[in-house]
Amino acid sequence: MAEQVIKLFSKELQENLFPANEFYKQSKVDGGIGAKFGSVEIPQAGATPAITKNPSSFPLTASQRTDDVKTYTVDLYATAAIHIEDVNEIVTNYDKRSNILMDHAATLNTRIADEMGVAWAPTLLAQKSFTTGTADGTALAPGATGTRNALTRDDLSSLAIKFDIDDVPAGMRNILVDARLYAQLLKIDSFINFDYVNRKPTVDGQIGEIFGMKVFKRSKSVYFDATNIKKAVGAATAATDNLSILAWADNCVRRAEGAVKVYADIDNPLYLGSVFNAAVRAGGTCGRTDEKGVYALIQA
Repeated sequence: MAEQVIKLFSKELQENLFPANEFYKQSKVDGGIGAKFGSVEIPQAGATPAITKNPSSFPLTASQRTDDVKTYTVDLYATAAIHIEDVNEIVTNYDKRSNILMDHAATLNTRIADEMGVAWAPTLLAQKSFTTGTADGTALAPGATGTRNALTRDDLSSLAIKFDIDDVPAGMRNILVDARLYAQLLKIDSFINFDYVNRKPTVDGQIGEIFGMKVFKRSKSVYFDATNIKKAVGAATAATDNLSILAWADNCVRRAEGAVKVYADIDNPLYLGSVFNAAVRAGGTCGRTDEKGVYALIQA
């Protein structure tokens, strides 16, 4: 008699993996984003008043302040629809529908985090600096080849000084470090790694601190091309691409993010099951036209 083989169906689904996306919550929120919104306008304060020392002529000259406005786009992001057959839900030993819906939300959240990093990254040369360590560091951007200058303590202290020069308040300063560059950060003795101290992070996703800047680590950051222009999300990789550390202040970047809406067609007879997808509106930008409070440290 042939041996009967019994199959065990686990209730624990091996779930998909997603990056750490908490970093982009460190920003000003332009709330109230609905389905009809396509852009957001940010009022820009005009010039500060001039000062007269020991005024002796009266009346003092009065003038009006001219304010400006900056506009950024709010895009609609939608996931591809997923079809679940009724028979598929019956034969599985886990809640497939619930897991699929969680995947839709997590995928949208990851895409928004990717887009926020690129939207915040500076375009002005004055807001960019470059690694200055030994030139034997490996090119770390996806698809990049050759060597790049390694990250140094002075590179990071220079970032902190940029915040100081631009009068950015302490306690609002952040940097996003790509996981590929994290090993170089660990070699810098000024870095306070929360893994090895009793101090608990006060911000979700924060893994350490250096020179008064909260440190966030993620599997991907913002990439720049050979001319040091930031690359769009999903752009083709190139051998000359460069990895970067994004630095920003909470009050100098903006995000607009609506609530994720789930679309469901339950028990559709044409599908013998149900169809689901989700969508959300989101967008972001530097808060200021001069890009103060936002910097990029780029592998050189």
